[in-house]
Amino acid sequence: MTLRVPTLAAPVVLLLVAGLLAGCAAPASDGTTDEGATPDTSSESSAPDDSGSGLDLPAQTVGSDTDCSFIGDDEIASIWGFEVVDLDVSMVIETGGVGGILYGCDWNQSDDGTGLTIGIEVSEFVSADGPVQAFAEALSGAEFDGEGGIDLEPLTGVGDEAAVLVNLNQVGTLFYNETLSVRSGSVLVEITVTDITNGMAPGQYRDQLVDTFEAVIAG
Repeated sequence: MTLRVPTLAAPVVLLLVAGLLAGCAAPASDGTTDEGATPDTSSESSAPDDSGSGLDLPAQTVGSDTDCSFIGDDEIASIWGFEVVDLDVSMVIETGGVGGILYGCDWNQSDDGTGLTIGIEVSEFVSADGPVQAFAEALSGAEFDGEGGIDLEPLTGVGDEAAVLVNLNQVGTLFYNETLSVRSGSVLVEITVTDITNGMAPGQYRDQLVDTFEAVIAG
């Protein structure tokens, strides 16, 4: 099992699990009630579409290991230039009352944690409201002046909205990583590259991050 390095995706995941879903678990009231009617809770209990909400992702089962067939080892090797020696798989979990699910996989260049690790996390929701808010809140905390915090580079032509996020406090350290965050419909995909050899420069792997996303949605 490979050493797991903290990734930039964590703040967005926390938003999804803690803030987002709690905030949108219940539909807004229009101030009227029907005493004889049974409350409609379908928006809270519906599960995401098995097809990956339009991205043709493999169906996932809560409580089971992630089906990582959305991208193959050979595709990772072709994009990133290394043979996969270790694949870490997460368990599919429910992320809240709106029926969202979260899952992911890591592809590693070495068993000892050195070299590159490519992590892909997917959050699926029953509507676009969750990932829209998660994406907006993640970007609202970014620093655009490059003087600390999270630096952000918005991208066009990638999903419905996308950006590459860099933790500037990690630049030049052994824990430096970059994350491509993409919202496409009701799905949020986060792809992170981590290199703990202290050899990665900001923006170095932007194109590979985008290529990885394109490979994921291509099936």
